[in-house]
Amino acid sequence: MQQVSTLKKVALIAQTGEQPSKANKTQATFPISSMGDRKWWSAVVEDRDDQSWNISVTTPTDAVIGRYSLLLQVLGKKSFPLGKFTLLFNPWAREDAVFLEKESERMEYVLNQNGLIYLGTADCIEAEPWDFGQFEVDVIDHSLYLLSMDKQVEEWGNPVHVAHILGAWLRAFMEKMVLPTPQTHTVQEAALLNKRRGSVPILRQWLTGQGRPVYDGQAWVFAAVACTVLRCLGIPARVITTFTSAQGTGGRLFVDEYYNEEGLHNGESQRGRIWIFQTSTECWMTRPALPQGYDGWQILYPDAHRRGRVLESCNLVPVRAVKEGILELMPAVSDLFAAVNASCVVWKCCEDGTLELTNSKTKYVGNNISTKSVGSDRCEDITQNYKYPEGSVQEKEVLERVQKQRLEHEKDSGIYPPSLKTAEPLYLSLEAPSSLQLRGDAKISVILTNLTDEEKDVQLAIGVQAIYYNGILAAKLWKEKKFLTLSANKEEEIPVSVSFASFKQSPPENSFLRLTAIAKATQSKSSLSCFAQEDIAICRPCLVIKMPETTEQYQLLTASVSLYNFLDVPMQDCVISIFGRGLIYREKRYRLASVWPKNILYTQFQFTPTQVGPQRLTVETDCDMFQNQTNYRKITVKAPELPA
Repeated sequence: MQQVSTLKKVALIAQTGEQPSKANKTQATFPISSMGDRKWWSAVVEDRDDQSWNISVTTPTDAVIGRYSLLLQVLGKKSFPLGKFTLLFNPWAREDAVFLEKESERMEYVLNQNGLIYLGTADCIEAEPWDFGQFEVDVIDHSLYLLSMDKQVEEWGNPVHVAHILGAWLRAFMEKMVLPTPQTHTVQEAALLNKRRGSVPILRQWLTGQGRPVYDGQAWVFAAVACTVLRCLGIPARVITTFTSAQGTGGRLFVDEYYNEEGLHNGESQRGRIWIFQTSTECWMTRPALPQGYDGWQILYPDAHRRGRVLESCNLVPVRAVKEGILELMPAVSDLFAAVNASCVVWKCCEDGTLELTNSKTKYVGNNISTKSVGSDRCEDITQNYKYPEGSVQEKEVLERVQKQRLEHEKDSGIYPPSLKTAEPLYLSLEAPSSLQLRGDAKISVILTNLTDEEKDVQLAIGVQAIYYNGILAAKLWKEKKFLTLSANKEEEIPVSVSFASFKQSPPENSFLRLTAIAKATQSKSSLSCFAQEDIAICRPCLVIKMPETTEQYQLLTASVSLYNFLDVPMQDCVISIFGRGLIYREKRYRLASVWPKNILYTQFQFTPTQVGPQRLTVETDCDMFQNQTNYRKITVKAPELPA
């Protein structure tokens, strides 16, 4: 009875923000009772003695997130501070808008700090180890700082609003810090400018304006940093990579690309570009404000057309809306649908200034949409979330409906997709490896098919360029012309040897090789040119890490690293960096000798693991020929056995 009487005299106050008030949900006063209330703020005495009470506080699932002060109010008057706490979204609570059913998914999309981001080409996907670091000590401060720039505090309990705000402000800070890729720099500068090991250093430099800027060849890190901030606040998130993605189309279902008569990229398109890969962030939540069926994964989509208007520069688009092509749901659906469904139209820029539509094989856009698999390092293909299978009845129905809507819009805008007239029965394709080592000669094949009953004289132009991941030309490297005669009704394979020694320059760091070919029958001026293209990844040195799969906490561990030089020239100024949370205190860097052609550099290092559980060691190498060559190994650290 004495406890009940005492409870009636006291209450708790929880408040957050600069000007707490009940009106904007930033202040709540509630009694301490013997029964909790999960729908509102409540407090229950769990245990007590003569000196203290152990009180459990329960918050409503739609409460405003942020840093709170907890006060004890006596007799409805004087208040005494008890402490502070931070309230986040809770994907473990079924009533929460970000609830995830499976524990394995909560572990992956909220708690896992060791991520993988998939880069490369659709035919050569490379896993880049990434440290999300959402539990680093200052990440919660940076995340809440971003949120505090929004004045609609009463909406901070809504994950849709929070994700929208965080994405918009991250985009704004990123645009201030992303600079054009430098064309010339020293080896040391290149090694520093291209570091991309994790989200935390990038987030810090964006928000403080200090440290190294991020260059546009790495602008894809926006998706990784956004994933870190969302996970930090309790919103499940993951990074998605779409290979061969149509960007900047304005929702149009076609992209123009321009090449000269030598088959080389010839200027910027006004109707978008095909990116080799594009990364984005997905986050999980319900969408009560939308029609039924749009809960689940949402795409955090920066809108490049609304730069300067911060809070309008980011959208949150349901993945299902993209798959079904529901353009009327929100404007951004049109852009995202085009990104994975548009067709590519290739134009030849003739010497007289005219444009000629080529007979090119349509690129299949929206390839191998990939993310890290739950609970493993396997690459999971989630293309089926974004589009129906190619050639299926459902795909045809969706495309026809969207094309009809877009055609009406494009007619109103005076924009018409080009139509290919009767094509010349001459076909061109390329056979090339998915990746190449920059040494010796590369063997490729050009396949020409003449389906007419007449012999054809053909002019064939082949070229190699360096292309950044976003489709922007980095350098013109090599070109060659051939003149040949094709027999009637025959397919002919023309072997071509590409000599890397003849390249005008070395491909820039973080670029890809674009192999192109253009062919035309010389007898007829009215015949269309045939065009073909392949994007090829550049092989990096072979980096191998060897160490045990398990070890004991606080026990000295030895790891070995070997680096093989497959080039025809020495790799000089070699530096190896090693890092891993819970394994190594701060990053360690080692300067090594040069690695001569066809030789292997071998080194060992030791470290003492300090944290129990699954950990990851990452090794990075830099030299005058390559930067940021990384590899990693997972290791399980066990607690030491206590003596019997």
